[in-house]
Amino acid sequence: MGSVVRDRVREKMKTELAQQVYAVFAERGLENVTAQQAAQAVGISRATFFRYFSSKEDAVVTALRSMNMHFSQMLESMASNPSESLLELLRRSFEPTVVAADQDPGTMRSRVRLVWSTPALRASWQDSRREQQAALAHALHPFCANPRLADTSALLALTLYDHALVRWIESQDETLREILDEVFDFAAMIDDRWTAGTS
Repeated sequence: MGSVVRDRVREKMKTELAQQVYAVFAERGLENVTAQQAAQAVGISRATFFRYFSSKEDAVVTALRSMNMHFSQMLESMASNPSESLLELLRRSFEPTVVAADQDPGTMRSRVRLVWSTPALRASWQDSRREQQAALAHALHPFCANPRLADTSALLALTLYDHALVRWIESQDETLREILDEVFDFAAMIDDRWTAGTS
């Protein structure tokens, strides 16, 4: 029992440190900050940094993975409105991230840019997306007619979300909310036309 508690405390500490270090790298640039400088910035020693992380990239990946399940968790906590489409339900599951972007767009933009501009981090982002797609699909099962529809819907939603993120970090005058609403509305329009054409 004691080892289980210790493991949980260690994992919690690792996650908190990863998120703090991620913020430092996002602000200053991954290549511009050494592991020792990042450790000092968050109030730990270099030895402590390497006790938790094998590299700077490992710290960022840990932070990304710690934020990885919130879409599926949000979806699991939501009630479906009978008049709401599946796309509308999925769009609502991204709302916490949209709110965070509204509140502090500079920080979120710098974090997304860091990942998108670093090949190793971008590859890890894509790996985490596959994990997240599986979790989101699982959370979608109660709302879908079959598992294949849940899998496809999760893939579509995350693809739309990533597309919106890339557009947003390149834009200076659009909010993530505006872009995400636009891409989901466009997908819904295509779905409406397809349904009309096949009915």
